[in-house]
Amino acid sequence: MEEICIHTVIHSRYQVLDASGQLPFSIVFGLCRRLPNNTDARPIVLHTANSSLDVPYAIAHGLLTLHEHHGEGGQETRVHLAGQLRLSESKVGTYLTLSSPVGRAQHWREAMTIYQYRINPNSELASVLQPGRKYTIRLAGKDLGVKWWVYGNNDQLPNNKESTTRASETAKLVNSKPSAGKASFAVVLELPRPPKVETHMRLCRNEESVDDADCVGALAISVLNTGAQPITVQTRGPQRFLVPWGPFQPEVVEASRPRIIDVASPAPNASLLIVDAATGDVIREGGKAGPCNGLADSNVDHRPKLEALVTLMTGEPLVRRVDISRLLDGVPDGKYRIQMQPRGVWWCVGSCTEIGDEGDDRVPRRLYQTRIPPSMLKTEDVVDVRIENGKIIN
Repeated sequence: MEEICIHTVIHSRYQVLDASGQLPFSIVFGLCRRLPNNTDARPIVLHTANSSLDVPYAIAHGLLTLHEHHGEGGQETRVHLAGQLRLSESKVGTYLTLSSPVGRAQHWREAMTIYQYRINPNSELASVLQPGRKYTIRLAGKDLGVKWWVYGNNDQLPNNKESTTRASETAKLVNSKPSAGKASFAVVLELPRPPKVETHMRLCRNEESVDDADCVGALAISVLNTGAQPITVQTRGPQRFLVPWGPFQPEVVEASRPRIIDVASPAPNASLLIVDAATGDVIREGGKAGPCNGLADSNVDHRPKLEALVTLMTGEPLVRRVDISRLLDGVPDGKYRIQMQPRGVWWCVGSCTEIGDEGDDRVPRRLYQTRIPPSMLKTEDVVDVRIENGKIIN
């Protein structure tokens, strides 16, 4: 039988599956057609039902393998779930389109079709994944098990779900490389959740001051902890917490630049955007993550230093004045909007005065957890500014 090679990669959305379902968890697939194996200029449309992309079905039918880790060395034992997961074919699935590599200008990784299979907390598969254990899911072989696919576009989609159980093309879709990655994750009963934090942003009024200087060119940032307990957050330095992954790498690389509420930085503008009010174009960003951000030496002590922490007390707004004059320096005259990009921060329960240990200038190891969702500094507030003759008009 003719085979058509599809470069396929598998990964877990997060390093942790939260059995409570508060952090949505998925198995992530990346699929891409590459030269010289694919020379047909038409796109491929496939249906995910009863294929390796249909995770419970795929594990039950040997298209995917599930392994449980044991001991400190992480020895793996294959878990057989044929009697615990559905064996019958399903009509429920998703149509995916794989573009042709013929004439493609972009890098093949950028042309990947991304598909996520969501593992719901009340599903059959979730019920056999035990909290406190670690698992890995891999492709069992090169056969992707796709039952229905066509060359073409959405015009070729069948009119009813019955048609997707019968192949309209006879060639088999197979993985092009044995190194297809893996989806590894630990299962926990419930992840700790940060309390809701409300962030607001406005332009300083004339009667307000910033370091006893003219307040024109400054923002007032307020952050309110709406939870029942104080939390302490990290405002600068490398941030380590759970982030979503794509097929190859984290979707979000959290830069170590100071966060907007960092007290030691007079102008922590890394999360701010300047947008042209007339066109909507972003004309200036405070800063982006560099190529090495998110990469870390395993021998380095990653615990945040106590001096990089700020406590958010319950019901007490924390207010910071942020100088934006340098960010706006050289911007042509006109009207602009200042927006804040969401930024995550590491956090723990308690105040700065409670968490330190004598003789240690970092967060105690007993409190330092990295498999936690971040506390998010984000706001929908937009600040309108006008520049005339190179100056900010308040």
